[in-house]
Amino acid sequence: MIDKHDHSVPHPAHIVIASAHDLALVMAVPEAIRMGCTVVSPPGAGCFMGAAWWVALTADCPLPGLLDCGQAAGYAAAALHAGVRGIIVAAPDPQHHALASLAQGMGARVLRQRPRALELPVRGARDVLDRYLRTRHVS
Repeated sequence: MIDKHDHSVPHPAHIVIASAHDLALVMAVPEAIRMGCTVVSPPGAGCFMGAAWWVALTADCPLPGLLDCGQAAGYAAAALHAGVRGIIVAAPDPQHHALASLAQGMGARVLRQRPRALELPVRGARDVLDRYLRTRHVS
């Protein structure tokens, strides 16, 4: 069992990306790759940007990704069928269970809640990202 207060265990690092520029910044930081950070879409992006956008944006990204579909189970199912391997959807229990079963058969995962994630600022994003990753690095 892992002690949640054990500081020798790194905290997962989640970073919001909304563009190729954001992803390029994350990919340019070797620590992000080494730590296996997770890239996360903006809230509800699966509904207004779509699964095809996320698949194209993350196509060459070796990091795990999560597409946020808000409460829309239909968009989440479509994203799974489009090849998205990580979904966030706050759907009612019956829909969530169906999505989880579908995801399991596809080697994907479905989360109910959005994880805490760093939102990159417009200015100074590299410095903010470096500080964020240092707080999650094993001492």
